[in-house]
Amino acid sequence: METWKIVLIIVGVLALLVAAYFILKTFVREVKKVRHLNLHRRGLTQMPAVPFILTETISAAVKLNRRAQENKMAKEGLNHEYTLDNTKRSAYTFMYDTAEVDPGKKDRDALIHRLSNTNESVFLSQNVLKKNLEQASHQPKTTSIHFNELFLEDAEQFAISWTNFGALRTNSLPNQKIYASILTDPDAASEQFWPMIANHGLAYNLLILQKVNESNVDEAKEMFDSVWDEIAPIYYGNNLFAIDLRIFSKWDTSKVKNFDRWTPGSYILLKQDPATKKITPIAVYVSAKNELNAQIFTRKTATDTAWIWALTAARTSVTVYGIWLGHVYHWHIVSAPMQMTLFNEVKESHALRKLLDPQSKSLIGFDAALLLLWKTIGPPTSFSSPDLFLELTNEFATGRNFFDDDPKVTLEKFGIIESDFTVSEPWDQYPIAGDLLKIWDISERFAKQFVKDTYTSDKEVFDDTQLQNWIKQSANPAQGNVRGLPNMDNRENLKDVLSSLIYRVAAHGNSRQLNSLSDALCFVANYPPCLQDARIPAPTETIDKTRMLHYLPNTGTIGEMMTFYFIFTYSVPYNPLIPLFGVREDLYFDDPNDPRNGALIEFREGIQEFIREYDPEASMTHQWPASIET
Repeated sequence: METWKIVLIIVGVLALLVAAYFILKTFVREVKKVRHLNLHRRGLTQMPAVPFILTETISAAVKLNRRAQENKMAKEGLNHEYTLDNTKRSAYTFMYDTAEVDPGKKDRDALIHRLSNTNESVFLSQNVLKKNLEQASHQPKTTSIHFNELFLEDAEQFAISWTNFGALRTNSLPNQKIYASILTDPDAASEQFWPMIANHGLAYNLLILQKVNESNVDEAKEMFDSVWDEIAPIYYGNNLFAIDLRIFSKWDTSKVKNFDRWTPGSYILLKQDPATKKITPIAVYVSAKNELNAQIFTRKTATDTAWIWALTAARTSVTVYGIWLGHVYHWHIVSAPMQMTLFNEVKESHALRKLLDPQSKSLIGFDAALLLLWKTIGPPTSFSSPDLFLELTNEFATGRNFFDDDPKVTLEKFGIIESDFTVSEPWDQYPIAGDLLKIWDISERFAKQFVKDTYTSDKEVFDDTQLQNWIKQSANPAQGNVRGLPNMDNRENLKDVLSSLIYRVAAHGNSRQLNSLSDALCFVANYPPCLQDARIPAPTETIDKTRMLHYLPNTGTIGEMMTFYFIFTYSVPYNPLIPLFGVREDLYFDDPNDPRNGALIEFREGIQEFIREYDPEASMTHQWPASIET
């Protein structure tokens, strides 16, 4: 054979091998690519993408079983006895009837079976996904009254959920009458309203207070027109604040186990004493779906019991905001697609992956498991199906940008400044704002040092193709659909994005601290996840004790809320942010002397110190997870 033909054959074979290599490489990359639910076909075009990884979803469902076993002791500690309906039983019996300690086990086992026997592409198809989401939201109907369907008969009985495990109940008893008074004493209800949010809303990210100023006064004036004459002097004195939770008026009441679950749409006006900085509610707007039957309640014009009811309705709106928007949207929903696109566009060897992978291990799997196990692991709110939750998320995301979730941006947007909430120590009248800002500063320092040590110039940022692709696909409506991400053409913009992403995961870690659960959240009258009667009373009505208590969660609803809470605080992290053997272990970067490892150590030390200050009596430094696990 002639030489030129041999050369031609060799060249052809080599060309085929090269082509095969790139085809195989592309195929492997596509197989490994993280995909997401097709929300756009469901009309949900505003919210960030919801990623799905089959193996991680199975893993999350399996691990939830371990979580249930870990908090078994906390549930067994619900052994104090109460009398309801002339029957004396343990708190556990009233909250869980004869159910197993882990009533969701069958649902998890069934889901794991379905996931294990379905490949990812099939599972993500519209018909199969729709069927699974419908199955996740199915609630069994009951035809007879059980112990866990009774309403409490006295306000102090809301201590029913204080477990004896870890002496929570014993340590909390001094607060029992104080907390109960919000349902019996209108002045106590007013006094406790803002401090409850300001001191105990950290895990719920309750940065919801806004100053009433020129930008929003017309709206407030129109809404409270009938009582504005008494409110106007407070506004002109620069002492009027508001909490706007009317978003919930877009949804109707849900029926779960034959009981209403309702989240009122509300708008609360509060006044501040300029000398003491004390904040007190003065007027509450409450409405049903589509602003129907809207009522205005003020301390001066409403009956005592109607005012107590109005603040109860407002606290319900606050709780539901905290669960689904303050916590889940800010920390889960936006972080997950950023992690998805990071996995898809940036190689594992890249410095960005070394920085972010340790905090990105569990979120995508848990979020999918939450949607698919909704009725057994979701808290008992009126958003009783994954579809309703996704609708709420999409509504909240409309017009919202990535940096809108950062605490400094939120506080500035709402006109909240440190001097308005400081008496002796910075932010002592709004402690959770100060706490979140501390976590932000710790996260920002870490991000800033990483960027400085990884990129020596703005040009290096601009020339990093993998970084560019990550941010581009994060913003792409067909991929991450995260709005408001900046161009990656300088180090400052990269620092801002990384600060926000690191912060979201870091801030979420406070949810596993005992101080975040506290007796205040467990006493569900302080933070009701729903009202169980959707009738809005007139401000002139007198509401008797029985009717008032029938608005609030019954024993089974309280039990579901405790299952939700206990899974956070009475289980161990899969991977703690602070390694058990110290902050210098399990470093992210290969060279122990890498200055980025020094920044990591400083970051861990910062969170460790925050934990010790946040809960000096029970500092659980290894209880803070590295990732969003639950």
